[in-house]
Amino acid sequence: MSIVKPFKAYRFNPAKTAAPAADLICPPYDVIDPAMQEALYERSPYNIVRIEFGKTSDSDKPGDDRYSRAAEIFTDWISNGVLTQDTHDSFYLYEQTFDIASGGASRSKVVTRRGIFGALKLEPFGTGSVFPHEETFGGPKADRLALMQACEANLSPVFGLFPDEDKRISQLLAKGVTLNAPAMELTEASGVVNKLWVIDDPDWIAAMSQALAAKNCFIADGHHRYETSVNYRNERRGTDSDPEGTQDKPYNYTLMMCVPMSDPGLYILPTHRLIQKAPGVSQEAFIVDAQPFFDFRDASETDLLQLAEEESGPVRFGVIFKDGTRAILSVKPAVEEAMKRAQPNKSAAWRNLDVSVLQELVLKNVLKLSEEKVLRKEGVSYTPDTRQAIARVTAPGGAYEMGFILRPTLITQVEDVATGGEKMPQKSTYFYPKLLTGMVIRKL
Repeated sequence: MSIVKPFKAYRFNPAKTAAPAADLICPPYDVIDPAMQEALYERSPYNIVRIEFGKTSDSDKPGDDRYSRAAEIFTDWISNGVLTQDTHDSFYLYEQTFDIASGGASRSKVVTRRGIFGALKLEPFGTGSVFPHEETFGGPKADRLALMQACEANLSPVFGLFPDEDKRISQLLAKGVTLNAPAMELTEASGVVNKLWVIDDPDWIAAMSQALAAKNCFIADGHHRYETSVNYRNERRGTDSDPEGTQDKPYNYTLMMCVPMSDPGLYILPTHRLIQKAPGVSQEAFIVDAQPFFDFRDASETDLLQLAEEESGPVRFGVIFKDGTRAILSVKPAVEEAMKRAQPNKSAAWRNLDVSVLQELVLKNVLKLSEEKVLRKEGVSYTPDTRQAIARVTAPGGAYEMGFILRPTLITQVEDVATGGEKMPQKSTYFYPKLLTGMVIRKL
């Protein structure tokens, strides 16, 4: 059972910021590189990146670093009215309208995705109704915990998916956008249109809470943020001498974007693998060593672009070599037994994922890339953009020997694997577009 509550968010005050909404928000921290960070700093002195993912300094030390600076900025913005808290408990309906071509699709199609920001009651993975589908790593969790400890707030949301067979959640979202005018609207450089509604109608809130309560929650994006919230909760419970969480404190919940699984705008991009040049990695050797597992069929670039949007059929993926040669690889019968030998304790649902077959039989078996190297991104790069993947591999003098073009992982596959208590290989899903940080903030 998922418990999702309304809350009083802190939001930017236009009277104080004197800037367009687009200049105040930022993407999630894990997609911000140094150039983007600098550009966001320059957009406004009130861009949320200064808190979410602030700059480091050579003179940083414990207690005087980007985390302490984030806390100081956060406190200052609240004190000076840059961020103001809503007066009523609310759900925050968030809508993103976008052309799938802006995410790298080879065709144009405009879709809309809706959900609500709410406060989801925390529970460790594997103990209730919240299911992960990806592995997490210590470094990002330590970083996010330090920021949460400093600011005592949920600055960016976790992205959660909720089954919606009866379409009740979707129907409520459709009604929600008619209750009042958007409180915030902005268009990203990619063309994604973001709108936010503040909904404090008691009947609508009660109906939405009830619709979500009977559902499981599957984490789409933000696994590190979710686990960090659980760790932070445990710390605060210890401080308050309340190990069982009998007190209904804000830290027992986390900021969650709740999206129905049936939403027509729920769009997953594949994440293609680019293999860096290295001794022993060659087109000729790969073709020979992969023959026992795959049938090769010559392909055009159009074939690869279409493959990257396929949503059914037996396991297959594309390959492009540095000389421009292209092929589509389809599994032979030997793959089933090979996958059982490689991962005997995994389910059939896990072993039948395109990304699992690629990881076990291609990256680890044929190309001899260890799991540790793959996890550390040594020898492998990633991109969700199919055209970019092809261009980077075939670029004259480029760094890559070959690239693998994948199909998108399906929502049903995410649900099947997660419900079975398993986690997919890293970079199995790329939910597009990303949720923006700074639309709403939740104090703990």
